[in-house]
Amino acid sequence: MAGFQDIRRRIRSVKNTQQVTKAMKMISAVKLRKSQERLVSLRPYASKMMEVVQRVVGRIQGDSEIQPGPAAQAFLSPREEKRIRLVVVASDKGLCGGFNANVLKAASAFVAERGAEIVHLDVVGKRAAEWAKKHGLNPAGEYLGIAMPGFQRVVTEICQGANAQYHADEIDALYVIYNYFNSAVAQTPTVFRVFPMELDPRNASREATEVSHLLEPDPNSVLETLLPRFVETELLRNLLESSASEHGARMAAMDKASNNAGEMIAKLTLTMNKLRQASITNQIIEIVSGANA
Repeated sequence: MAGFQDIRRRIRSVKNTQQVTKAMKMISAVKLRKSQERLVSLRPYASKMMEVVQRVVGRIQGDSEIQPGPAAQAFLSPREEKRIRLVVVASDKGLCGGFNANVLKAASAFVAERGAEIVHLDVVGKRAAEWAKKHGLNPAGEYLGIAMPGFQRVVTEICQGANAQYHADEIDALYVIYNYFNSAVAQTPTVFRVFPMELDPRNASREATEVSHLLEPDPNSVLETLLPRFVETELLRNLLESSASEHGARMAAMDKASNNAGEMIAKLTLTMNKLRQASITNQIIEIVSGANA
């Protein structure tokens, strides 16, 4: 009967684990809904921001009389990337499937390819900080345990520093590595260059064929105001994409763990019932044998 008792203890243990995984799945579902709502509301704004910036750039490039201002020359003219500022976004906690492994694998590949050019590293999330330590990297900025309401502070701090470094010729580009949110069960590790911006070369011709918009006081002044906001918007979107991806991955992982626990409980229960049946059969045989004797 020792095996019978062991199986009962294992069943109780697996049931307790299943309760934990179900609770974590419910918590992740709530957090996913909040992150997804904010992300879905930001994506159209970010898309429109990109469209407006491209239209203004198209106006400047399509008019020979307009000389590009400092902002346009700095953010829109690609330089030789000898010095890079890199932001790696991961999670603070585990139990989220391949979420961290995939994005950190992409970060490792990027560092292996461009390692000597990375002069400034920012890590968001404890797993990203652990990754940097493991690879012998010394992050200049660590943002750990940041909840969604604190994203704006992180964005402002990184953007202000990166803009200042770029204008001072201390860096030539700003890259962000994060997980793009496709759905609750699908996330894509993404390497995104925030600036210099990658613009569609057809914008100038498109701007010439569309209705000309009045830009006050002038296109360069409008662009000077838009570009810093564009950088902040894109970085905030990246953080929200990663947050939604994390909660979606954890919800899917906990759902799978709960299902696996249920299957294990069913198998252990079947084994326990077989042992009980065998024990009862043996007892009946002993009683019948004693009576016949």
